[in-house]
Amino acid sequence: MKASFSAVCATAVVVFVSAYAETRTSPQLHPASLARTEAITSYCEKVDPDSDSLYLSRLTAKMRGHSVAEIQRDRDSLEYREALAQAHETLTKTRPGTAIKACSEFLAQK
Repeated sequence: MKASFSAVCATAVVVFVSAYAETRTSPQLHPASLARTEAITSYCEKVDPDSDSLYLSRLTAKMRGHSVAEIQRDRDSLEYREALAQAHETLTKTRPGTAIKACSEFLAQK
């Protein structure tokens, strides 16, 4: 049972990272995408503090070209809050080794 749970958590991390990769090129900022990106960035900064500036630069790139008002409107939305809660719930269940690997893959994506 533990192995299955770990596999589910690892898969969830990969899904979140993949979701980021698929939506990062979109000119429109979506609340759920922003929430996932912020959750991943925050989580990865904690599990890999030596690379925190790289994670922050990913988040900054995601928000580039979007106004502060637009970002705040997204953060105030129900879609954002639900996606953020789901991402945090999944990420907190991830094993440290899996987290480090997923965060490294997150940084390696172009």
